[in-house]
Amino acid sequence: MKPEPAVLQSCLLFRGKSVEEIGELLQKLSYTVSTYRKNGLILAEGDTADRLGILLSGRVEVQKTHSTGSSVTIAHLKEGQTIGEAVLFRRDNVVPAAVTATGPCSVMFIGKQELLRLFTEDTGILTRFIENLSERLVLVNRKIENLSAGPLRRRIVDFLLEQGAQQASDVLKLPFSRKEWAEHLNTARPSLSRELGFLRDQGWIVFKGSEITLLNRGQMNDYIQTPPASPGNM
Repeated sequence: MKPEPAVLQSCLLFRGKSVEEIGELLQKLSYTVSTYRKNGLILAEGDTADRLGILLSGRVEVQKTHSTGSSVTIAHLKEGQTIGEAVLFRRDNVVPAAVTATGPCSVMFIGKQELLRLFTEDTGILTRFIENLSERLVLVNRKIENLSAGPLRRRIVDFLLEQGAQQASDVLKLPFSRKEWAEHLNTARPSLSRELGFLRDQGWIVFKGSEITLLNRGQMNDYIQTPPASPGNM
């Protein structure tokens, strides 16, 4: 199966390249493409990280399993995003978390040595690769900041304000489902729903499905700036 050059244009590695340029590159590139069904295991925790994955279609989730048997979702990836780049060049290059298909998907894999050859021949792709790592690091740091923001209610408000800034709108389209959002916040879905109900009753938001409208950013910002008075979800 040959990847569509137009699809690869959505991948940061190939940003700025035309369909024709990507088509020519594919003719000289050694790669494989694998397809997966829903819940199919793409990479298992502990596997050797010796190739870069590019999601051509569908969505995948990255989950870390703890010794207790519980798991937490670290990331959700969509078409054009890369898999495994953060550990590919580590000395201890093992996959730190399982990567699973959330629906039918296809993934293009480029081996480590082939990727190094590509970097040598095209420094623009090397630059994009480094940018990709930097952007992923920023996302990880942002998630750590969000999880460290205090009680659940503050984390939810912080996340909503962040999305409002990113989407430049008071009408937000959530980038994932309510279940995935709860996992992102490291909480239970009923707890998330309860806090959203509280924010609605306060007159700060209204929501329907995956759409949330911010009604009072000022009060939400004031809430974030005020230290919590006591433990809990206040």
